[in-house]
Amino acid sequence: MTPGLSAAEGAVTGAPFQSVRLFPKHHGAAAYAVTGIAARCDWVLLSDREAPLTHLRRTVPTDRPRHIFLSLRNAFAALQVFATEILPGLRAPFVLVSGSEDVTLPQQCDRRWRAYDAAEQRHIRTILDHPLLACWFAENLAEDSDPRFVPLPTGMVYQGGAPAAPPPVQPPPLGGRPLRVLVGHRVRPGPQWELRRAVTRRAEHDWAAFCTVPRSELSEAEFSGLMQAHAFVLCAEGGGVDPSPKAWQAMLHGAIPIIRRTGTYRAYAQLPVAFVDNWQADSLTPERLVAWQRTLGFYQDMPHLRARTLERLGLNYWWGQIAARAR
Repeated sequence: MTPGLSAAEGAVTGAPFQSVRLFPKHHGAAAYAVTGIAARCDWVLLSDREAPLTHLRRTVPTDRPRHIFLSLRNAFAALQVFATEILPGLRAPFVLVSGSEDVTLPQQCDRRWRAYDAAEQRHIRTILDHPLLACWFAENLAEDSDPRFVPLPTGMVYQGGAPAAPPPVQPPPLGGRPLRVLVGHRVRPGPQWELRRAVTRRAEHDWAAFCTVPRSELSEAEFSGLMQAHAFVLCAEGGGVDPSPKAWQAMLHGAIPIIRRTGTYRAYAQLPVAFVDNWQADSLTPERLVAWQRTLGFYQDMPHLRARTLERLGLNYWWGQIAARAR
């Protein structure tokens, strides 16, 4: 129930949406198309779980890159190659941008993969301690305790390439919607998805008075319609800690995402998003919904603030922060 971007939703702002995911995966590192944030970086170190495991692509012909994208499709190989083979040869200040997978930083807490071993932890520390590193923008930042890390949101995910420019989405006003929370997410087998299973149970019991839980898989059009009929969309993490693309889709459809406060907080605090510290029974109450609608609804319903919200969903907004650090 987490659909991709439909043709009716692309280019709402007239510019590309924020995106850090690269494809196609599982064909070797050299096979990736460099798109989104990565396409604006001077160098891109691609990685994959199939051979070749890593591949350096210089998108700008320079030996002094200002911004370097580090693909973490194969985080274990990518961190080792960057720290031991690329980092020692850099001679000018640079900004590092990492992402394109659900693995997390600075610890690896996604349960589909192992934790970083001692060598990989040293590689992360070597990168952070490098005197030429201006800062490290990281997707799926699980812990925001090191000031050299800057959280970067996932944004949208385009497996088949960004869509052509279609008509803009014009969602109904949030102020006219019932104060209900849409709780629709995929739950797959395995311990990685236990949190979503627990959240679904809570929505069906503790929060039943104000939550909608679809009983079956929905089409993209059906899910988009439900987002436009609800004031809130609950975005419980499943892969990694980043709540997008669902949070991005919710805002595009004029709703307020509800997400857990993690290391991504500083990124999502720049957007009309409601935060909870955990997914306990008292995390959502009717009183909180009223307060969130009162304080955040303006950013969806007032034209000039809605325009600002859409701008902040765009690639240009997040690239501007990266470019500023590089300068």
